[in-house]
Amino acid sequence: MHQRHPLARQISLALLLGSTASHTFAADENKTEPALETVTVTAQHREQTLQEVPVAVSAIKGTQLVADGVRSMGDITTFVPNASAKNPDGDGRPRWYIRGLGTGDTGAATVYPVGIYADDVYLNAPIAGGGPLFDLERIEILRGPQGTLYGKNTTAGAVNVISKKPTFDTDGYGTVGFGSKNERILNGALGGTLVDDKLAGRVSLYSEERDGFQHNDFDGNSYGDVNKKAVRLQFLAQLNPDLDALLKIHSRQFKGDGSNGSLPVGSYYNVGYQRPNGRDISLNVNEDYRLDHDGASLTFNWYLGDYTLTSISAYDYIRNRSTTDADYTPYEVNGAAITDNSYRQWSQELRLASPEDRPLHWLLGAHYFHEDLDSASQRIVTPGPTPNGSGSNQVGTTAFRDLGFDHRTDSYALFGNVTYDFTDDFSVTGGLRWTQEKKDIDLDLVQLTRASANGPLIPIAGAGSNGNRQQDKTWEAWTYDLTPEYRINDNLRVFFRYAHGFRSGGFNTGLSTSLAQLTTVDPEELDAYELGLKSEWFDRRLTVNANVFYYDYSDIQVNLLTVNNGVLTTALTNGAKGKVKGAELEIEGQPTERLHLRAAVSFLDTEYTDFKNTNPTTGAVTGDYSGNSFVRSPRNVVSLGADYTLPLDVPGRVVAGGDVSFRDKEYFLADRQSSADQTLSQPHYTLANARLSWFSADDKLSVTGFVNNLTDRRYQVHGRPNGGAGQYVITYGDPRTVGMSVTSRF
Repeated sequence: MHQRHPLARQISLALLLGSTASHTFAADENKTEPALETVTVTAQHREQTLQEVPVAVSAIKGTQLVADGVRSMGDITTFVPNASAKNPDGDGRPRWYIRGLGTGDTGAATVYPVGIYADDVYLNAPIAGGGPLFDLERIEILRGPQGTLYGKNTTAGAVNVISKKPTFDTDGYGTVGFGSKNERILNGALGGTLVDDKLAGRVSLYSEERDGFQHNDFDGNSYGDVNKKAVRLQFLAQLNPDLDALLKIHSRQFKGDGSNGSLPVGSYYNVGYQRPNGRDISLNVNEDYRLDHDGASLTFNWYLGDYTLTSISAYDYIRNRSTTDADYTPYEVNGAAITDNSYRQWSQELRLASPEDRPLHWLLGAHYFHEDLDSASQRIVTPGPTPNGSGSNQVGTTAFRDLGFDHRTDSYALFGNVTYDFTDDFSVTGGLRWTQEKKDIDLDLVQLTRASANGPLIPIAGAGSNGNRQQDKTWEAWTYDLTPEYRINDNLRVFFRYAHGFRSGGFNTGLSTSLAQLTTVDPEELDAYELGLKSEWFDRRLTVNANVFYYDYSDIQVNLLTVNNGVLTTALTNGAKGKVKGAELEIEGQPTERLHLRAAVSFLDTEYTDFKNTNPTTGAVTGDYSGNSFVRSPRNVVSLGADYTLPLDVPGRVVAGGDVSFRDKEYFLADRQSSADQTLSQPHYTLANARLSWFSADDKLSVTGFVNNLTDRRYQVHGRPNGGAGQYVITYGDPRTVGMSVTSRF
C-alpha cells in the first residue's frame, strides 16, 4: 500500500486546520501574549512581510546572525530548507546549492545558477559572494527560479545580502570576540546625522584573524590561517522631499592558503605515499591565497507622486591570486599551480513601480551588465624527488603550462511584473523578462616539456598543444512566471507558482591538453511547478510555511570527468536532463515568553533522467550515468533549534540555546556515484551547536559563549579524483570550535 511522505501529511494537516486557526485558537484579545516578530522583506522589490510574499523565501535577520555566532555564508543555511553553501574552496567562495541546483566547476568564467546580490547589485564573479557577515539588516534566500525580477543565473534561486542603512538617528555597536586557534574578531558600526535632515552616514568595520585547523609537517607551520578585513561606508542624502540617494563604498581582503587544506587519500600516485594522520598535511609548496574586492554603488529613489523610480548604478573590482601544491604531497609530482583572476563589472538597473494600493499594480525595469575577466593560470613542475625515488620532469611530461584568457560579457534585459487583485482574497501575479547576452573569449595556451631528463624546455608537439583561439557567442532568452494566490483568511494563504528560468551559456575553459577542448556550453533551462502554504497560528505565536515542488530540467550544464590523450580532466558540458521532486517545511514558534523554537525539514528527490558522459572534443560517449542523483542533494535534512531564557534572579537575562542538524548522504560528483568511489560522497551525519548569552536589562550589552560542532564530528565537505583510479583529494568541514564575544550597543 502506498504511504504518503510524513511531510506531505503535515502539509495536509495544516491546510485542514488553518482555516479554523483564527477562531479555534484565538487568545483573549485583552491579554498580552508572546508573539513572533514581523519580518519585512523586499524579495519582490517592494516591502512586504515575509508571510505575505507568494514565493519560497527565508530571511535571516542580522540580529539572528549575531545571536547564532554565524561567521560565514556557509553557516547561514541551517534553517533554510534545501539550501547549502559549504566552503570546500575556502570562505572566499561558498558553493551554493538550492533544491539540488548548483555547480562544482571552479573555472574563473563559470557562472552559478544561484544569483548572489549585495544590496540589489548582482555579483557575477563566483568568488564575490563569500564576504564576512557584519552590520547587516538581513539576508534573503529565495528558492526556485527568480529570472523575472532578478535576471539571468537564478535558475536555482537568489541570495540578497542587505546591509544596515544609514538613518538620521545616531546608533552603533562594537564587538570583540575570541575563540579556538587564537581567533580574534573586531567589528562595529557607527551611524547618524551629518547634516540635519539632509545627510546621514554609516561606517562599518570588520577584522578577523585565526590560526589554521591543520599543521603542515613539511615546514612545521600551522595551515589554514585566516585573515579577513572589510570596511563599508554609506551616505544617505535627502536631496529633496521626493528624491533620496544612497552611496555605498566597500572594500574587503581575504588572506589564506591556496588549497584550503585538501588531503590526498587512496593509492596516491601508485607509489605508496602516505599522508600524515588526521587533518595534518605535508606540502612542499609555500601556498598562498589572496582575494580583494572593492566597489561602489549609487542608488536613487525618486517619488513621482504615487509612483517610484529607482536607479542602481554599481562598479565592482574583484581579484584573487593563489599558489597551491597541485599534488598535495611533499614531492614534485604535479608541481605548483598559480592563478591570477581579475574581474571588473559595471551594472545599471532602472525600475518604475506603480502604487500598491490599487487592484492593478506593476513594476517595469531595464538592466545592463558588463564584465571584463582577465584570467591567468600556470602549472610548474621543477626538478625534485618523487615518492618512488625518481626525479620529476621526465621526457614527455608537461613541465610548464600557461593558460590565459580575456573574457568579456555584455548583457541587456527588459522586464515587467504585474499583479491584479481580482478580490480582496484572490490575486494573480505574472512576470516576463527578455535577456540578450554576448560573450567572447581570447585564449592562449603554452605547454612545454623536456627535451631530455632535466634538459631544456621545448614546446609540446601536436595540433592545438600551443597557440591562440578566439570565440564569441550571443544568446537570447525569455524567462517568465505565473503565480495565483488565495488568502483563505488572515492567518492562512496558499499559492501556486510556475516559473521558467535559464542559466547563461559560456565556454569550457577546463582545457587539459589541447585548444580543441575550448567548446561552447549552451544555456540550461528549467520549468518549475510549486504549491506553497503560509500560515500563522495562536495569535502569531507559531508560523508554519510549507512547499512542494517539481522541476523539469534540460540542457543541464554538468561538470564531469573526461579523458583526453590519457590525461584526466574536468570539463563543463551540456546534454543532461533531470527531474527534481521535493518538499519543505519551516516552523517557528514562541510558545512562551521564555522559549523560542525553530525547525526546518526538507525532502529532495533528484535524478538525471538522461545523462551520457560525452567527450566535448570528439563527441564520443564514454559512459551513461542516467539514474544518478544531483550533486550535494541529500534526500532528507532536518534542523531543530531552541532558545530558552533561564529563570534566574540576575540583572538582565540569560539565554541558553542550541541547534542540531541531520543531513543525509550526498555525492560530490555527478558521474562517479558507485560503491567503488565512496570517497566521493559523504554518508549521513549530525552536527550540534550550543550557546549561552547574557543580555543587560536594556539590551545595550551582551556576552555570548558558543561551541560549534559540539561533538567534534569529522565530515567531508568535498571529495574529488586527482589522477587515476584510487587517487582522491578530500576536504573536511571545521572541527569543534569554542568562542566568546562581547557586544556593546549605543
